[in-house]
Amino acid sequence: MEETIKRMHEEHCGCDVTKRIIRPNGDVRYVRCVAVPILEEGLFKAMHGTTIDVTDHELLTQELRRERAYLAEAQRLTHTGSWACNLLTKQIFHSSDENARLYGFDPSQGPLPFDRFFNSILAEDESAIKLKLEEAITAGADYDVEFRIRRADGAIRFLRGIGHHTASQESGHYVGITIDITDLRRAEVERQKLQGLESELSRVNRISMMGEVAAALAHEIKQPIAAAKIDAKVCVGALTEDRLDLQTARDAAARMAQEAAWASDVVGRTMALFRKETQRELVSIGAVMREMAVLLHQEATTSSIRIRNELGVDVPDVTADRVQLQQVIMNLMLNAIDAMKDSGGELTIAAHRADGEILISVRDTGVGLPANADHIFESFVTTKPHGTGMGLAIARSIVEAHGGRLWATSNDGPGATFLFALPADAT
Repeated sequence: MEETIKRMHEEHCGCDVTKRIIRPNGDVRYVRCVAVPILEEGLFKAMHGTTIDVTDHELLTQELRRERAYLAEAQRLTHTGSWACNLLTKQIFHSSDENARLYGFDPSQGPLPFDRFFNSILAEDESAIKLKLEEAITAGADYDVEFRIRRADGAIRFLRGIGHHTASQESGHYVGITIDITDLRRAEVERQKLQGLESELSRVNRISMMGEVAAALAHEIKQPIAAAKIDAKVCVGALTEDRLDLQTARDAAARMAQEAAWASDVVGRTMALFRKETQRELVSIGAVMREMAVLLHQEATTSSIRIRNELGVDVPDVTADRVQLQQVIMNLMLNAIDAMKDSGGELTIAAHRADGEILISVRDTGVGLPANADHIFESFVTTKPHGTGMGLAIARSIVEAHGGRLWATSNDGPGATFLFALPADAT
């Protein structure tokens, strides 16, 4: 105020300022002072002015500013913009700063025309959105649409627009919000990929399991073949000239036909599981580790287990069967989770390059290796009450088929670490 009064005296200018005062009773009031200079024949004579108590107005203004700031911050946090416009006349009455930012515009540029917003919509979505808006305007109804835009920097974003028709205003008058749903749509795509991955891993697990139990199926095949051999001898013996026995020969031949069908059926059921051929491609170890961590996150969290992912900076891609590699890591991680289910703990999956190999490890803080640790990679050996004893056998078979090796060690502290190494140039 001192500076203002000094300037008024020196420059003979008026003022319009708001100041705070303290009354004798201690109340703080906002006072607006408006003054104009009085001149006579070009000479300054005096100042005339008014003093107005604007406390209520100032407090309401401050509250409004706070609420607008809260609203703007909420819109920024939720990626939601607000607007009001006439869709028929294309006149925009209000567009929040966040609404402009959603489209990639700078709010400091000031009001933007309707076409700047609408022309951001991708050509593939424009006709469908235009039709929905026209139908809503004609019916005087609300609308809820999703569409894609291309920002000035080339980024594609998914937006959702919700408009409410204000019947009290002229035709085409809408108020509404725009929400950035890009992360939601991308999450849905990733969730679908994970569901497909889970389904594929389940299928491969079944196939690999059948591959490991081929010896058991071979026993079933041997039985009908052995029976058929016996009946063949019976049939040949019954058809010799010195003791011809047609009935015995017919019965033996009929049994041979049944036994052949039996063997064929066993083989057919087994081969049906192997119709899908494996394919090798360049696979990112880091990507597979992240996929498995996401896939098993819920199961680990349920048992109070935290998953840590440690990927070295120098780990190259490998040529491998992606699904089989996923299967190995998943089996090792599931075993680690089982080892910590009762106590919780930490599961660490890591990968780094060492001596021309890529070394992947799965470390847990669970119960450690069993007494028969030397046999845990053999088929049908298990420490679980309901286990099949096939998981580690399958994992070792896959790793060795890729030119690698799989083993396990006890930790210095609690738990165990399972490791497998793949050639850095695996083919």
